[in-house]
Amino acid sequence: MGKLKQLRKSVTRHLINIPGWRTKRKIIVFESDDWGAVRMSSEKMLSKLLISGIQVQKCHYVQNDSLASEEDLIRLFGLLSRFKDSQGKSPIITANVIMTNPNFKKILESDFKEYHYEIFTETLEKYPEHKNSFDFWKKGVKEGLFHLQFHGREHIQVKRWMKFLKDSESDTRKAFEAGVFGLSTSVTSEKRKSYLASYDWDDDESRNFVLESIPEGLSLFKSLFGYQSLSAIAPNYVWHKDVEKVLKENGVRYLQGSSVQKSPTLTNDGFKKNRHYTGQKNNLGQIYLVRNCMFEPCSSPNEDWVSKCLHEIQTALFWNKPAIISIHRVNFIGFIKPTNRDTNLKRFERLLKEILRKWPDVEFMTSDQLGEMIENHE
Repeated sequence: MGKLKQLRKSVTRHLINIPGWRTKRKIIVFESDDWGAVRMSSEKMLSKLLISGIQVQKCHYVQNDSLASEEDLIRLFGLLSRFKDSQGKSPIITANVIMTNPNFKKILESDFKEYHYEIFTETLEKYPEHKNSFDFWKKGVKEGLFHLQFHGREHIQVKRWMKFLKDSESDTRKAFEAGVFGLSTSVTSEKRKSYLASYDWDDDESRNFVLESIPEGLSLFKSLFGYQSLSAIAPNYVWHKDVEKVLKENGVRYLQGSSVQKSPTLTNDGFKKNRHYTGQKNNLGQIYLVRNCMFEPCSSPNEDWVSKCLHEIQTALFWNKPAIISIHRVNFIGFIKPTNRDTNLKRFERLLKEILRKWPDVEFMTSDQLGEMIENHE
């Protein structure tokens, strides 16, 4: 059974790389989601949730993910700057940014009747270890190590979350009191859908809320960073074609994602699944960029992620496809548990060394650079 499972995985890897745009150039893109989202507030609050009966050990995001501290960024950028591709450029992280976090204080003051948010830079100011983090973001951008793109105004299905917050005995409320919104369904006995798929919707009200949040989020992005995000990635790979239309109207030309799009249906029948491939265009002319490699060691620490990712890169390059690697922020974070960051940075270092050894003519790119290359038929 194990061999059969491996064979199926290998076949799937090849199948997602067969259709679509091709290039003889060996292109590597690192796409990293969740930058800006607070997720777990602190080690102290993680312990508090565990004592309260929430099974935090069942989710690696809940255990490890948080805002990137100054130390986290220093360590990541220091590593990236040590490597150069065939063009003399360092590996660059396409950092997909969540622009806001819930303003817990104002929500509480409204007695959970109104949703309020704060820009993530305001959230950073609340943590001693993070007060200069945004300066390091800008330094990483200037040095060509960190490239910012749009992930969403918030990483939360607001209407769903606010509904559960009204129950003072709920795990959701306990998490709120610890400054946490991203409570995974795997760590609680609550019978509900995910809070984290912010473009999911349950009714017309939540649909309208989602579609109105996107232009505002993109406006915040442009105001803070000084340029329009050309690509976007839907939180949890959940989005409807109406989201694509709003993104297009606000300047987004490239749609990052996995090979499967989960589309809300406004029913209880789950999601409609749509399959995509890199270079595919929708009816608006937007180009899909499909992740065909994974480097997520935090999700399964005992797995050989270096070998696994190298194999996936090899498959992509065999079919003359760019290797678009999923590598979430959680893998770089040591604010909660320093060993998480330290161990995974060593693995990432090994991966970069092996990429450059096996493919010395490799080119590191950002998602929107790849999108422009496809768009221009290069």
